[in-house]
Order: sequence, then C-alpha cells, then structure tokens
Amino acid sequence: MEQRANHDILTGLSNRRFFIESLEKRIVRCQRYGDNTALLFLDVDNLKSVNDRYGHGAGDRLLIRFAEILKGNVRASDLVARIGGDEFALLLDNLDGDEVEQKILSLIRRIKLANLEYNGQKLKLGAAIGYSFIGPKDTVLALMSRVDEAMYRSKTTGT
Repeated sequence: MEQRANHDILTGLSNRRFFIESLEKRIVRCQRYGDNTALLFLDVDNLKSVNDRYGHGAGDRLLIRFAEILKGNVRASDLVARIGGDEFALLLDNLDGDEVEQKILSLIRRIKLANLEYNGQKLKLGAAIGYSFIGPKDTVLALMSRVDEAMYRSKTTGT
C-alpha cells in the first residue's frame, strides 16, 4: 500500500506527494546543517503533440523511457520523481554549481541520444531543465516557484 501511495503508477518513480514530503525534509536538513542540495525541474518536450499524433500509448512509452533515463543517470541517494503529467523533479545532494551544470548537460545529451520507437515510428526526446539550490530561508513553495521559473526560461530560450 505504501509503494502505491508514494509512487507514480506509470513510471514507478516517486510521486508528487512523496516528493513534497521529501523536499520539506531536505530543506530542513540543508538549513540546519548547511548541506548543499539542488532541485531540478524537467519538462518533457512535445508530449502533447506525441499524444495527438501517435496516441496516448506513445506518450506513455515516452514518459517511461524518460523516467528510465533519469533514474539511470543519478546516484542512489538522489531522488527522482514524476510530479505532474510531463514534469519531473530531481533532488541532488552534495553538488556544487559546476557539478550541477555538468549533470544537466549530461542529462540533456542522454535524453537527446535516447532511442525510442513506437509502432515503427522514431520518437525524439527532449526536455527543458531549470534548477536552484536550497537556500537558507527557503520554503517548499518559494523554492519550487524559483525552479519552475528557471525551467520556463529554459523552455522559452532553449538554454
């Protein structure tokens, strides 16, 4: 029952509820001990057009493949969650700014190189990614808003 309550049924990743609970705990830990944790939001490119053109089965397969890429490219101590339809989140501990930037570049490269075929059609994967570190005065809402804005900038500027 706990597994079902805390995990996304499609991808097997942590769900939004579990993610928010974990984020609250990480914020407290970072503020108390000075830990360095980055929050990343990832928005899958073109999910709606894949669903419209090839059907929801193709969109589901795209989300599953995206989740596999994320899970396969983080440490066991990091948290990967599906927080909405085409939105994912990562909590990465003990990385500095340069390391987070390198992780983002690596994820983008792996996502773009991923092969996904559905009913004979090759589907391309892409994502917009935004991030921020947990700050000394952060709340869940403030941090998520800041990271969401960074992701939106990435989506609109392509960086």
